[in-house]
Amino acid sequence: MSLEIQNLHVRIEEREILHGVDLKVAKGETHALMGPNGS
Repeated sequence: MSLEIQNLHVRIEEREILHGVDLKVAKGETHALMGPNGS
């Protein structure tokens, strides 16, 4: 199984959190999305 995300946008109230994110994760790969403080 694989995962593909294209042009992802996330907004919480007036704050844009993600803008135009593309991501491909192939079978067997592990990825993480971390903030500036590591969380």
